[in-house]
Amino acid sequence: MTVTDWHAHLWPRAYVDFLDGHGQDCRHQRGVLPGDDSPAMLRRRLQQMDDSGIDCQVLDAAALYPRLAPPSKNAEAARLANEAMAEAVRTAPDRFAFLGVLPLPLVTASLRELDHLMNRLGARGIVLPPALHGASTLGSHYDPLYAALDHSRAAVLYHPAGTGAGPSLCDPDTVTWSVGAIAEQTTVVLDWLAADMSDRFPRIRPIISGAGGACFLLGPDTVEGVATSTLCFDSHTHGNTEALRLAGRHVGRDRILLGTDYPFIPDAHLAAAVHRFRAVTSLGDGSPA
Repeated sequence: MTVTDWHAHLWPRAYVDFLDGHGQDCRHQRGVLPGDDSPAMLRRRLQQMDDSGIDCQVLDAAALYPRLAPPSKNAEAARLANEAMAEAVRTAPDRFAFLGVLPLPLVTASLRELDHLMNRLGARGIVLPPALHGASTLGSHYDPLYAALDHSRAAVLYHPAGTGAGPSLCDPDTVTWSVGAIAEQTTVVLDWLAADMSDRFPRIRPIISGAGGACFLLGPDTVEGVATSTLCFDSHTHGNTEALRLAGRHVGRDRILLGTDYPFIPDAHLAAAVHRFRAVTSLGDGSPA
């Protein structure tokens, strides 16, 4: 049975250089190894996959979403990222797949890029932030995009953008990803339910990173809404097995997919993350139905 990691990052060097050159801060991604698409880093990635029992990684460039001015530059950035991701997949097509990025909030340009992604580059789908430029990415503005995603039966991984969690005495970077990410993951679940996305776009395979944040700790009506939706969840809970079990109890093990947050996860913990996923779900196949 194939073990597929649906939450694995890759930041192509050309894409990072382009964003840096146009004023978008990429320091967070540049400092993480093996996160780029150099041959040496891809070989190291494959070796770590072998060592931990991962057959395939679905690569994405989150949380490095293009946010450039003028917005037309986002289309250039997205095309550069997606071409580079497709090239990385071609180095080991039996081991890698990818989710593309789009030049949001430009819907027409995003539709063009989605067509290129799905029909020419062979992407599995896209990765999206829960919100962008102060607005939810599930707003009605994006309905034409979701209609195209539904037509393509695409996967959509919702991954935090690092938008923060409000004032705190703690280090801002720590709060952004330890608390803010959970808030983003929880909010996108609520937005999905509020927008009635599962009924309107039933062929999309939505995957919420971080096992949905805190959504399974909310009121029973919300939890029931999640359980009867099409939402899937990845298993990256920072080692919190109980959080993963809670998600599995409410949505069933077939809607829990392996997610590791590679390469942020330390080498020694990668195999443990796979083991925890398999123990909780009793599945060998991380692919969505």
